[in-house]
Amino acid sequence: MAPYSTLLLSLLFVSLCPTLLFAESTDSADEETVHLHFYIHFIENQTEVVVAKSDIRVPGSFYNFGSIVVVDNPLTEGINITSKPVGKAQGFFSVMDSLTVVWSANLVFTIGEYNGSSLAILGPDDITKPVREVSIVGGSGYFRRAHAGSYSTKNCLG
Repeated sequence: MAPYSTLLLSLLFVSLCPTLLFAESTDSADEETVHLHFYIHFIENQTEVVVAKSDIRVPGSFYNFGSIVVVDNPLTEGINITSKPVGKAQGFFSVMDSLTVVWSANLVFTIGEYNGSSLAILGPDDITKPVREVSIVGGSGYFRRAHAGSYSTKNCLG
């Protein structure tokens, strides 16, 4: 399978798949808006492991229905895995069908002004949508009490 890129959280196609995340929140008078832009790299059998699965095949998917996959994926500034690292995506997803997974993960930042801070994401990710959204439901450190949406689209690497 050729490497490809997506903009946040498409886990059904896993080889070397950087995913670009960008997040934004709605403003209120006392809230600051922060725009983040980075890639999550999915590397099958290296940064994600199936820890539970059923016998129910999902046509067109690498995984069975209900599979639980634990991830510890690198976050980088650029589309290539050799780009400057900025953190890790740590958590899990559950497979619903060939085009949808449900995410529960923390995006943990390890450098710069967000070092030690994290964003918590939760929700379904349907890769058929041209622009997808997974909810940011909280955070720690700089992102304490964060709420927003993270958006993604699919892009291919050469």
